Amino acid sequence: MLIDVSMPIQNGSVFRLGTPAVEISTRVFRHEGEGEYEAAILKLPAHTATHVDLVRPGNTIGLERMFGPGRLIDLTTRSVRDTVLSYIEDRADAHEGDFVFFRTDWSAFVGTEKYYRHPEVAEDVIRWLISRKVNAVGIDALGLGRGRRHGQYDRLLAKHGVFIIENLRNLAAIGSHPFRVYCSPLSIENVDAVPARVVVELEDT
Repeated sequence: MLIDVSMPIQNGSVFRLGTPAVEISTRVFRHEGEGEYEAAILKLPAHTATHVDLVRPGNTIGLERMFGPGRLIDLTTRSVRDTVLSYIEDRADAHEGDFVFFRTDWSAFVGTEKYYRHPEVAEDVIRWLISRKVNAVGIDALGLGRGRRHGQYDRLLAKHGVFIIENLRNLAAIGSHPFRVYCSPLSIENVDAVPARVVVELEDT
């Protein structure tokens, strides 16, 4: 069973405060060889909807890293905003090469001010993920940290070769099933983030 866990790119969406909203428009063009035709025009920040955060232009991800086994860590039962390592270690494991997804269900608040006040993990969780040599980390929120910690965590992960997927959704549909992840970022050069389609495949239990 395949589940799409990526957000659609919608006109008017704003994901990163201070950046312009997504613009999707249609224009009529003319060419002597093709005649008159309509085409959609997209204007959007790279950090829009579900995307791979490359942290800095020039960073790349090999094709072999765009698919692999997934691990889901459910944070929805947390009563405090910061998730510490002791909580993670009691409930999940991660192995080299895994995609680790944090489920917060915060994607339900997209389009509201509450979306920007998302849960976060503590720095010891980030360092634990690095020590496990995971392939990628994803979350159904704006990022793994809030404020300045957002960028700090991303840079720390990228420094150790772990890429980040932000603004996932629909992680509740995975449940307790083992799954594989297929991540398809667009091929765009010299950007610090790339919109992506992310699909999980539930494996037979």
